Amino acid sequence: MKTKILFTVLVLILIQLTISSENLIAQDHVVLNTFNVNIRTGPGTDHFIVCTAGKSEIFKLVNEKGDWLEIEMYSGDNRFVHRDLVYFLDEFIPGHRMTLPESEEKSKKIFLDLKWAETAAKKEAEEIIPVNVDKARNENFRKVMRDKNIHTIFEIHGFQSALYPELMTLAKKKKW
Repeated sequence: MKTKILFTVLVLILIQLTISSENLIAQDHVVLNTFNVNIRTGPGTDHFIVCTAGKSEIFKLVNEKGDWLEIEMYSGDNRFVHRDLVYFLDEFIPGHRMTLPESEEKSKKIFLDLKWAETAAKKEAEEIIPVNVDKARNENFRKVMRDKNIHTIFEIHGFQSALYPELMTLAKKKKW
């Protein structure tokens, strides 16, 4: 009898820990609560707009700077969104599309489109600011264009751009 009670208590504790850890992961993300939200290079409206994101899109939260939230993007540079335009995610729910496609082929297609987006960003940056003219500005502009293009690819495929790190891990594992 004591063994049965102990086992039941342990199972309940494990279930609670699983739910709690999923909620902790979710709380590291923000969801855009309106349409046409500007994602910017810095904390303020005087900073360059990288891309415009839509309602229900999810981004990983990096830091808070006053009224501005720093979010993770694909270039390795963080970007900013105003806190009035988001809500903090308490838990992942099915409608938020926070899993990669079940089809490996679909995931591979998204990955290949992302590779194209990176190449296009490099070409666009070179056309606007040639490397031999200003290498630092070219590199910065390339990162901005890369973030914009990658965001667009995820939007076209109908998946959350917050899945970018997970997709890159899968691509490396599958050697795409």
